[in-house]
Amino acid sequence: MKAALALAAGIVLGAVLYAYAPDLLLKTGSAEPPHNFIAITDRLHTSGQPSEAQLKGLARSGYGLVVNLAPPTTTGSLPNEGALVAGNGIAYVNIPVDWDKPRYEDFVLFSDVLRRAGERRVLVHCQMNFRASTFTFLYRVVHQGVDPALAYDQVTAVWAPHDRWKAFAREVLAGHRIDFEPY
Repeated sequence: MKAALALAAGIVLGAVLYAYAPDLLLKTGSAEPPHNFIAITDRLHTSGQPSEAQLKGLARSGYGLVVNLAPPTTTGSLPNEGALVAGNGIAYVNIPVDWDKPRYEDFVLFSDVLRRAGERRVLVHCQMNFRASTFTFLYRVVHQGVDPALAYDQVTAVWAPHDRWKAFAREVLAGHRIDFEPY
C-alpha cells in the first residue's frame, strides 16, 4: 500500500513539475535543453542539434516550426529529423548552409522562412548553434531593427565567430546599410 501511495504521489508531483517547468527548457522528459540553447525571444529560440527525444517534445512546448541550418550529412545529424518533426505536426525546413562558404542567398531564404513563420514558435538549430546564432542575429538586425550590439551578445554567448563568419556577417549587414563591426 505504501509503495502504491508513493508511486501515485511521485506521478502527481512529476506531472505538476512538468506542467510548470520553465518554458526555456524543452519538455522532453529530460530537464536538458539542446546544446547551446538560447531563448532569443519568447517565440524564437536557437540551439545545437536536438536529440530525437527533444525533437519529439517540441510540439508539447508549442513549437510550430523547426529550421535546421546544418547539411544533412553533418556529423551528428539525425537522418530522419524532417520526418520526426513533421510527424509531430511541426513544419520543418532544412537550409543546408555550407560551413566553409555561407552564402547571402542562404540568408535570403532563411529570412523568407522566418517572415512566413507568423506567430509560430520557432527553433532554429544547426550542429553547435554557430550557424543558427549568426543567421538569427542577422535576421533580427536586418529585418526587425534590433540593435546590432544587443543582438550580437546572443551570438557571443555561444561562440566567437572567426574570420569567414565575421566576413559573412559584414557582407549581409553592409548589403542592408547597417554599420556594425562584429567583435
